[in-house]
Amino acid sequence: MQSMNQNYIRRIQENMSIPYDKALVLSREGTIVVLKKNQNWLSEGERADKLAFIIQGAMRSYLMNDKGEEINLLLQVNKDFIGDYESYISGKKASLYIKAMIETELFVISKDTINDLAQQDVFWMDFKIRMSDYAFLEAKRRIEDLLLFTPEERYLNLLRKSREVLQKIPQKYISTFLGITPQSLSRIRRRIMK
Repeated sequence: MQSMNQNYIRRIQENMSIPYDKALVLSREGTIVVLKKNQNWLSEGERADKLAFIIQGAMRSYLMNDKGEEINLLLQVNKDFIGDYESYISGKKASLYIKAMIETELFVISKDTINDLAQQDVFWMDFKIRMSDYAFLEAKRRIEDLLLFTPEERYLNLLRKSREVLQKIPQKYISTFLGITPQSLSRIRRRIMK
């Protein structure tokens, strides 16, 4: 863990779109965590009592199926929130894993801290609601992507989100996120390059 410095406070302010004084409050309450490539932030069976904001890097949320295969639910990159929101809300044990795909810097804040801040200031209550809205909209987008778009369209949408970071992510993670094989992803990439 690292302590906050002025640079991180500014990045929190800009990336979260909050006033500087509120970013300063968050900086006192949260921590910076640096994860190495392939390091778990959350494992199945743990309690998700905190959320993280990705300052820089890329994370994936995944489940293990009956065959022991990893199924990626979410790929989150710079400026995204990450966490097992179901476990966070319910207090039940996490049903998924969250892992860094590349070296990643997170700003981590606990559920208790968010709740305490929300009781002190209407700004933080609104912030808490926006975080819930964000989690809901991410889940809705994911469902719509799977139901309404072809794998190629899903890949293009992912590229629009963060082309630079995606180039550093192993193809197997991207393909399971898209619901296709690595070979199909290679064909899509070749078609797009033409």
